[in-house]
Amino acid sequence: MSRIGLIFCGVYAAIILGCVALSLSAGGDPKGQFVFMQLPIALQGSLAQQLGLGSQLAGLSWFWAYALFGIPTFALLYAVGWLITRARL
Repeated sequence: MSRIGLIFCGVYAAIILGCVALSLSAGGDPKGQFVFMQLPIALQGSLAQQLGLGSQLAGLSWFWAYALFGIPTFALLYAVGWLITRARL
């Protein structure tokens, strides 16, 4: 088990939770809610847009967007942490 990978994943999870909390506290401002909800997955969404997948992602709910982009991001962060751990040995 990679301790560094778990730390990376924990930081990303904290960012997600913070942004969701800020989105919920935005009151009735739909634009503010949208901005805070997209922040943790904005880079991945931008990459998908660059790859021409924007039209397939247009009707995606937040749950599925986070599942589609968040889970691979957690795996990537853990793998990077694992590689860092292996390089240090």
